[in-house]
Amino acid sequence: GDTVRTGRMNPMGHTRLPRYCRGRTGTVVLLHGAHVFPDARAAGLGEQPQWLYTVRFDARELWGADTTASSVCVDCWEPYLDAT
Repeated sequence: GDTVRTGRMNPMGHTRLPRYCRGRTGTVVLLHGAHVFPDARAAGLGEQPQWLYTVRFDARELWGADTTASSVCVDCWEPYLDAT
């Protein structure tokens, strides 16, 4: 139920954070536990387990008032998130 904001990032390498939800505010709806962090693994830095959350974003937060969607859920790793 925590409100979080995703980071505004544009890394040179791998990331699992979709560009359309960067810098956006959402609500944590599920905790998946700690898992291998794919960004670190892709960079050759080992597994570096991180917490993984499902975050629900209001569709208007992502695409503006003209969208026909109501919300979108995205799995986000803890390093992508800041508490608001």
